[in-house]
Amino acid sequence: MPGWMRLVIAVLVFAHGVAYLPYGFVPGEVVKEWKGSSRLLGRVLTSDSVHTDVRVLFLTAGAAMVAVAVAIALDPWVPGWWRPFAILGSLAGIAGFATFWDGQRRLLVKEGVIGLALSLVLLSVAVALPRAFG
Repeated sequence: MPGWMRLVIAVLVFAHGVAYLPYGFVPGEVVKEWKGSSRLLGRVLTSDSVHTDVRVLFLTAGAAMVAVAVAIALDPWVPGWWRPFAILGSLAGIAGFATFWDGQRRLLVKEGVIGLALSLVLLSVAVALPRAFG
């Protein structure tokens, strides 16, 4: 893969990771209409655990995605490091969405459905193409 393409992908993944961080630090401020509950996991999580889990999952996803971006950019020197970070970050982002989404369809984009799609794509690439950046 040409170096410029690797850097473009690294920048996009970095932006994806940075986008997770506000949801981890202040989820109720990012989406003011958020109910503070989980539509998908509400039966197994209390309101307090939803808030804690959202923070942990989105901060983990954000940090892991930033690590993926750095690993992709530096892949010639640290081959393959992107993959475990991509799997961790994607799974944390997917779980974060499952925890954060409160069932308001009109807020799907604000509550992270695009991030969910990006994480699913990155997870698919990490699983199906382990040498994508090697």
